[in-house]
Amino acid sequence: MSKKRSQRREDLLDASIEYILENGVADLSLRPLAAAVGSKARLLVYHFGSKDALVAEAMILIRTRAQQAFVEVARSAQATTPFDIMQVFWRWATAKEREPYLRLLFEVHGLALQRPAHYGRYLEGALTGWIELMAMVLPANLSHARRRALATLAVSAVLGLFLDYLSSGSKKRASDAFDLFAKNFSSLLKEG
Repeated sequence: MSKKRSQRREDLLDASIEYILENGVADLSLRPLAAAVGSKARLLVYHFGSKDALVAEAMILIRTRAQQAFVEVARSAQATTPFDIMQVFWRWATAKEREPYLRLLFEVHGLALQRPAHYGRYLEGALTGWIELMAMVLPANLSHARRRALATLAVSAVLGLFLDYLSSGSKKRASDAFDLFAKNFSSLLKEG
């Protein structure tokens, strides 16, 4: 792929991400998307193969950027304990400006479960990246299997609370539940 074509593809992907964040993917049509990003539908297909491939690639990039941004936030906050990291993550992820990302995450995840043939690339790493990030901050004295199980528990609980927050609109109630979970999660780290 030529450097010029590669740059154009990256520019189209970035513009598509902005459009997808604003409009979602359930009713996504290539023509309006192409018009919004300054392209033609056939050129989007040329660069990405299909609408579904474009959406999957956009979501993978969104997830990668979100994980990288969170790692930077946790480092700058100097969060070191799993409890501190979870607290920083909750505040960061539930900030008003990240709400479109959370909504899109659940929308695409639901579509991927319904249509894995179309969105399988996204679904493959949808949770494992977050689980791996969480496992890395758990105590090293835990067995690999226990760290993995606890990381899965933490990520799954937080996702459930995100869904509750988005569905109910009650950030305070979800945050109170998160605080209770995070405090009790710390006690699981002490058990054998």
